[in-house]
Amino acid sequence: MMKVVIVDDEPKLRQGLQTLIPWDSLGLTVTATAANGQEALAVIDQERPDIAIVDIRMPLMDGLQLMQSVSSSGLELQVIILSGYADFEYAKQAIKYGVAGYLLKPVDIKEMIHTLTRVRERIEEERLKKGPRSIEGINQEWLIQSLLVPQDTTEDPAKLRSMAQAARLIWSSYEVVAVFLRGPEATHPDALQQLADALKPDIERRGTGAVTVIPPYVILLLQEPLRGMQRREQLYRLLRNTLGNFRFVAATGGAVPVPEELNISFIKAQEALKQAFFSEKGRLLGPYPSRYPLPELPRLPGGSPEEMMEEFISRLYYSLEAGNQTMIRPLLDEAAAFFVMQEASEGFVKESFFFLSNAVIHKLTAGSRKEWKGTEEASRFLKGIFEYEHLADLLEETHSFLLALAEDAEPEGKERELKIMINIIQRHYADNLKLDTLAGMLNYSTAYLGQLFKNKTGEYFNTYLDKVRIRKAKELLEQGMKVYEVAERVGYTSVNYFHSKFKKYEGRSPSDFKNP
Repeated sequence: MMKVVIVDDEPKLRQGLQTLIPWDSLGLTVTATAANGQEALAVIDQERPDIAIVDIRMPLMDGLQLMQSVSSSGLELQVIILSGYADFEYAKQAIKYGVAGYLLKPVDIKEMIHTLTRVRERIEEERLKKGPRSIEGINQEWLIQSLLVPQDTTEDPAKLRSMAQAARLIWSSYEVVAVFLRGPEATHPDALQQLADALKPDIERRGTGAVTVIPPYVILLLQEPLRGMQRREQLYRLLRNTLGNFRFVAATGGAVPVPEELNISFIKAQEALKQAFFSEKGRLLGPYPSRYPLPELPRLPGGSPEEMMEEFISRLYYSLEAGNQTMIRPLLDEAAAFFVMQEASEGFVKESFFFLSNAVIHKLTAGSRKEWKGTEEASRFLKGIFEYEHLADLLEETHSFLLALAEDAEPEGKERELKIMINIIQRHYADNLKLDTLAGMLNYSTAYLGQLFKNKTGEYFNTYLDKVRIRKAKELLEQGMKVYEVAERVGYTSVNYFHSKFKKYEGRSPSDFKNP
């Protein structure tokens, strides 16, 4: 991108221009500001900008004196003058120094955008006319940025090829890696450039590519494709070691054969970064999905999303109440898979987990005999759901929090009796369990206990038992056991009956599940 400095003694104007102008889309970036001509001289000497927006009236050194100094130093700088109506005659003197634009205050944003676009195009044309000798150093970086974010999609390929050749950018292949910083440190205006400078010794000085900055990304342009997992892991380790304590996520857009297609690789890298929440941690993302592994749902659940949410809440709650901790993580994974299937957006998944966790927390604490003192802790946990950067972290922390919460909640009355029932089913699913047997044990009528079980779990007793058996059967089939062995192990005396139950709940036969 071309560099711009803003020189004006009014802080509000400097801030306003930085905020209201869409610099990135114009192919420009504001690298510094100054309050007067003396400050500007130092800034210009350090930054070597392409464009300066200069107020004509300033203390210590005015805009005209600044232009005289710049002109005498031989710097190639396009200047856009700002002035009030009373300064018109004074501003005429600046014309002999070749001002690129003249705008009256208060600044009209549309007029400023038009002027900046025209000046940028003029600079591009002049650079192209000067040929290879002018396209060196910073101009190579400008060309890379222009190819990554093209302003003119109808640009003549032959012209682009000529510019790339002049800038020594004719390589056998090109691959864009975009690095996005996370956390409060990343908002520091100099952070991106500092990190880009830190990466240059390993990328540019070793002749493996180039490094540039297109906010909010640090961009690596690599000469060789990242073929194979080993090279991708090596690059990720380099990034991790170089960035130190900075939190980041990085993605590649894949290799392209010609410089004119750099923007295609860049776009794919950005798309991969947008899916970082759903991807595996600690890896270079893209250009193909590397999503966090979730269980496959063999068929669309029969209920509505609202009904399925209630089912997940009930299953989690009663599993926690029954002390069946091994069921919690699989249930959370299943819920995550369902939420992702409904709408593959990070916000939707986080909102769904907030609702799910909040409902389970209320159910658990409502049945507790003890006075619960974890309100603030629960509030922090629920608020933190929206701060997780990876689905893996969200699942892990939700799992840990629910298990810790369940230890502090002791059910009583009918809740305790239901816990006993579910615990018995989980531990003795292979036995010939019958509702009337449990009813007699708990001193209830069979009909009443059956209705109570249905109201609390959302399932009839036999359906719940079947689902537990089928869930265990899937685990045994995956371990390589034969179908008839699994049927007997989970409590079905008839293989045909087991076959029909399995197909009812899973939508396919045990054999098809075992050998997909």
